[in-house]
Amino acid sequence: MSDDNIIVSNWSRLMPSIPLYTLGSSCFQDCCKVYNHALGDQPLACVQPRTEKEISQVIQFCTTKAIPFSVRSGGHDFYGRSLVIGGILIDMRAMDTIVLDPNRDSARVGGGVIAGALQETLNSHGLFTPTGQAKSVGYVSWACGGGYGFYVGTYGFGVDQILGARVVLAGGHIVDTNQEPELLWALRGAGAGTFGVVTELRVKVYTVPRLYAGFLAFPLADAATVLGRVEKLLNENFPDEFSGDAIAAHPGMTPIPVSEPSFIFFWCWTASDGDLAPAKGFLGKMVQFGTILGNTVTETTPAAYGMGDCSSTTFFRSRNVDRLQHGFGAILARQPPPQPLSAVIIHNNHGKGVRNGVADDVGAAFANRYQHIILGLHGGTKPATVDAQDVAEVTTWVKRLEESIDEYGITLQGGFPSFFPPDQVDVEWFFGVKGAARLRGLKTRLDPENLFNHALPRLKVKN
Repeated sequence: MSDDNIIVSNWSRLMPSIPLYTLGSSCFQDCCKVYNHALGDQPLACVQPRTEKEISQVIQFCTTKAIPFSVRSGGHDFYGRSLVIGGILIDMRAMDTIVLDPNRDSARVGGGVIAGALQETLNSHGLFTPTGQAKSVGYVSWACGGGYGFYVGTYGFGVDQILGARVVLAGGHIVDTNQEPELLWALRGAGAGTFGVVTELRVKVYTVPRLYAGFLAFPLADAATVLGRVEKLLNENFPDEFSGDAIAAHPGMTPIPVSEPSFIFFWCWTASDGDLAPAKGFLGKMVQFGTILGNTVTETTPAAYGMGDCSSTTFFRSRNVDRLQHGFGAILARQPPPQPLSAVIIHNNHGKGVRNGVADDVGAAFANRYQHIILGLHGGTKPATVDAQDVAEVTTWVKRLEESIDEYGITLQGGFPSFFPPDQVDVEWFFGVKGAARLRGLKTRLDPENLFNHALPRLKVKN
């Protein structure tokens, strides 16, 4: 009997109540379906636990049998952190409960909840919590990794919303961060799969703000001019309420119909005080900055606003820069996205998120508390196809963009760990020397064998 068959046989004998899906089943294919179609690694099997106890049993089984495992929720990681060769993939999406606190100021969010579903559920109760640009991202991984998005300026980052968590550690031990505050500190920025399986987050929720939002599109050829004017406006007055997120995209990637490569603002003004007059005045200034290809900005809700699925075969890289400026616009205009799902995604981080850390004694491992912009160089190709020539074209485009940005001299130290290949995430570089030492100390105590090694492989304790 092969090793694979022995594992399946042992599983059926020891845990018959937990289905194990293997190659050929529809559930297996669904577990392995991830955002980046270029990822070819496949697990031996996958499991979809429904309870915290089942996750504990799975981790105990894998630990005892020395079987590698990985954890997935939304499957959006560009580098395949949720996939494992020859091991067991733990698909969290069946753990999708959302439970409001009676006081309506927090919610318990299951480890497999998807961001769009969270916003819709909260909205049905007149409530809200920050999520990112894409509705299809797994919420827990998004929040624990940092939590970038439209609402950083007014509500802070995703990590700033985390009040507590329940986690299954190596060996299957279940802990609550009420008893492990150092783990809570680490979960706020070092990721959801670094020390254990996060089965639940407790997060802040708020009354739904009034949102003035939509997409404001200019020709990409005019990006330098538009960004020069935006730079001047934001230098004079950068309201916390305005997101400033944007995308430089091929027409196939744009969220509104356009006929040419475009520079599009994810225009979002979050009026927690209910006053939309400043938003309308600010938009009135921006529409004067160039030729308008499309303008869908109107009053909407967080549940309705955002991006859908743009998955494809993708080559992805990232840079952090200090601000939007005309020189960067010229770089984009000279190197337009070559494929339908190619884009440069811009996350603009300012306001409350960079001014304030978490308001408790625990704090956060998240290190990017300064005004900065994340550039996601998204070398997407075409939906449902894998073509070597397309991949080569987008890879070349992304690498040239990296070189141009670095040569222009606006690249900052560090970055967003989730947007870098795992083996390139130097823990000292991304979390600081003191932060890295604390993370390694926690790793030594909670996961000394480094069983949870996919998110930050270089966090392994040094001998």
